[in-house]
Amino acid sequence: MKNVYVVRLGNLYYQGRDFNLTNNYGYKMTDNLNDAILSENFDEMRKRAEKIGGKVYKINLEEVE
Repeated sequence: MKNVYVVRLGNLYYQGRDFNLTNNYGYKMTDNLNDAILSENFDEMRKRAEKIGGKVYKINLEEVE
């Protein structure tokens, strides 16, 4: 079994940064967990969650036959 972490804000999941032409960026969010960024590094996800005001959730992945 493997643990991964995801950042959640309300009912949305962190998908990445969204850059625009003025060199400003925002955060892309998704309502689909399959499109979210998953990471094995808890500290990295905790820092992202603090920046956007979300929370980190642990997901247990296991292989199903």
